[in-house]
Amino acid sequence: MRDAVAVATTSVPSNRDWFGLAWKSIAWGVLLGSIIYYVRRDALHYLFHYTPDSFKAFWSERILIRVHVACAVTMISTGTSQFWTGLRMRNMTFHVWCGRVFLLTGTFVSCSALYMGLHPRLGGIVYGFGLFLNGLFWLAAASIAYYAIRLGNVQVHKDWMIRAYVLAFAGIVGDRIIPDMTFVARRIGVDALNDISGWANWAVPLMVTEVIIQIRRLRMTRRPNTSRSIA
Repeated sequence: MRDAVAVATTSVPSNRDWFGLAWKSIAWGVLLGSIIYYVRRDALHYLFHYTPDSFKAFWSERILIRVHVACAVTMISTGTSQFWTGLRMRNMTFHVWCGRVFLLTGTFVSCSALYMGLHPRLGGIVYGFGLFLNGLFWLAAASIAYYAIRLGNVQVHKDWMIRAYVLAFAGIVGDRIIPDMTFVARRIGVDALNDISGWANWAVPLMVTEVIIQIRRLRMTRRPNTSRSIA
């Protein structure tokens, strides 16, 4: 009987470990695949095709766009490495410097997003205001994350860095996923779809992220209470 209970108790964590490993592998695969797809289709396009046909409406701001894209690729790359727990635990110095690069490049990307939001090229004032808020909220999230780690509050730092990364990832969602929804464009028009992308590319992922963060926080606060009731 004891052996059966021991087998049962050991098999449950192993199943959970396998489920967690599979979930993390799928998440990393989707994340890295999206980044590679974005870099090959859009980032390299602006960085290595220096022609008016390549930049189209952005040709008058080609220098800003090229620096913006280069910093965005650097920001996404360094930000992604921050979520590699093993690398972070083994080399904290590398983690700190990647965080600094993420914040520095992200600051330029967000400030340029503020400018482009005030001078939109792909849409009207609705699209521009959404892009402007994206940059503004990233600056706010990154500032709180930096302030939290300066105070030594690691958990708050992690939560706000996650929010900042999601806001930084909005360029990939807005540039590729939403504009590729041609079935939506046929129903509401390209201009309306661009206006939606200016908001949905960061608001929807941020909302989902916030729900996940709050659920994890509730689970962490509930565990001590359950242990006391059992005792």
